[in-house]
Amino acid sequence: MALNETQKIAIANLRTEMSKLDPDTYQRIREDFYRIADNLQPLADALEKADADLGGDAGPLLDEHYIFAQMVDLLRKSNLGGVV
Repeated sequence: MALNETQKIAIANLRTEMSKLDPDTYQRIREDFYRIADNLQPLADALEKADADLGGDAGPLLDEHYIFAQMVDLLRKSNLGGVV
């Protein structure tokens, strides 16, 4: 998907701010971002599966799945992945 001008500016501004950080801070943010990005969807999927495996009506595990699925959607809106 092509970026619009507003998105390009937001990414450029974020990149500028990130470049001001000391290398250790930048690396910590980068690693933490990818740790979350790599594990958030599997967590949401595991919660959904666990709820289904228990059978019956939707329960608190499915409620948690929906929360984490929303977090995945929000993470996709972040510009940080395009910078780090």
